[in-house]
Amino acid sequence: MSKRILFVFLALALLLCAACSKSGPAKESGFSDPEEAARIREAMRYVIHAAGRLEGPDAWGNPRTYDGSNSAEGLAQCAAAGRRPMAVELDFNFTSDGQLACIHDWYTEYADEIENGVPLSLEDFLSVRIYRTFTPAWIGDAADWLRANENTYIVTDIKDDNLAGCRAIADFCPDLKNRFVVQIYDESEYDAVRAMGFEYVVFTLYRLDWNAKTDWKALGRFAEEHPLIGFTFSFELCSVEGYVDGMLRSGVPLYIHTVNEGEEEFFKTGISGVYTDIVR
Repeated sequence: MSKRILFVFLALALLLCAACSKSGPAKESGFSDPEEAARIREAMRYVIHAAGRLEGPDAWGNPRTYDGSNSAEGLAQCAAAGRRPMAVELDFNFTSDGQLACIHDWYTEYADEIENGVPLSLEDFLSVRIYRTFTPAWIGDAADWLRANENTYIVTDIKDDNLAGCRAIADFCPDLKNRFVVQIYDESEYDAVRAMGFEYVVFTLYRLDWNAKTDWKALGRFAEEHPLIGFTFSFELCSVEGYVDGMLRSGVPLYIHTVNEGEEEFFKTGISGVYTDIVR
């Protein structure tokens, strides 16, 4: 082989290595069912945020759009969209009697009957109307939705006590643990969540301080020893120089929130999926 041909082969090999290091292979090791992990990652190309955007009347009867309802109608709309596999993110908070309600926070903006910061009982919560229009949902509705819709997954966003919320899910529907993709908020929660039987974990960074969430080297080291479905973070971090390329070196898929348009530009940079209000 001539030196010229050898040089060409070496140059091509270097280019291939560089491409692989930028995109980062999706690590499947560490999962008991790598095919299921791959399906979840496919489903998370578009994670429907808080059960998706809905149309409804405002206080004066005029039409408007609503995001963040976490409602039964939102779940029904997601099911009717027919995309499979599908991932839907739901917010969870505890009611005053210790049940998991699908609500972002106990804010009066969701229902006139809610006093800011004061949880309702499950019975009272289920009797209100979210945004005066939509039917509230709880963990029982989420479990029923998963059972009725094959190849669907729920990504958790448990607002008040993540580990207690995960225990409540594990106790309520132990047969569905592999259909819940549990978000953790710091490294300390990982082992406890896995010990409960939740195998598919996403590390969401929004509660970390700036230094921790931008330390892609430390996050990459954590991913090397702890199998993750992916990392998720605000799309604004994509503007930090070198951040996405650094995070991609972990070999773990990256997801960003909340993106309702222009997602293709993020995909070009190596982002694997977006949390979005738009049901697709």
